[in-house]
Amino acid sequence: MLYPAYVHLGDEAHAHSVTLPDFPGCFSAADAWDALPGAIQEAVELYFEGEDMEIPAPTPLETLAVAPEYTGGVWLLVDIVTSRADLGRASRPILGETQRKVPSW
Repeated sequence: MLYPAYVHLGDEAHAHSVTLPDFPGCFSAADAWDALPGAIQEAVELYFEGEDMEIPAPTPLETLAVAPEYTGGVWLLVDIVTSRADLGRASRPILGETQRKVPSW
């Protein structure tokens, strides 16, 4: 599903930072434009990890484009795989449980 992401442009010394209006308190960043979608997907999955929240519908870009708090950056529509974010909730380890990965050799 396509979600709007507001990108605060970075420079040689700073990463591009991302605000996700549909996920309050969920932020991301990346040094390169092509790394932003993956970083955003990861941020959303972590946002939902261990939480029992409904996944919101995307806010129309037309609504956000006129909001005064979003100035000086650019909008990016990102295809966020919400089923992966949903699955992240079920895979949270039990507190105190040790997780081990078994090699697949």
